[in-house]
Amino acid sequence: MFGLGGPPKVALKLERDEALVLFELLARWIDDAPRPTPSSECFESPSEIHVLREAMERLKADLSEPFRADYLDILAAARDRLSQDVIGETLQD
Repeated sequence: MFGLGGPPKVALKLERDEALVLFELLARWIDDAPRPTPSSECFESPSEIHVLREAMERLKADLSEPFRADYLDILAAARDRLSQDVIGETLQD
């Protein structure tokens, strides 16, 4: 079905702050039970959960900040910078 290289790849470019915030969100949903997570009604297929897990693992491989002692401070600063542009936004906007 696919050539020797396997399925075609897509590159998603994020600002560093965006990558940190996305990583933390996915890690919270995937790794940190008993925190709230999206209900199963949010997903139409198990493949969507698989994609989120893969995205988190790839971000983990690309980011060094989550392994630093000052990670929570770095994350807070990234959230603050991004929040300045999105106050009042919802997922439906």
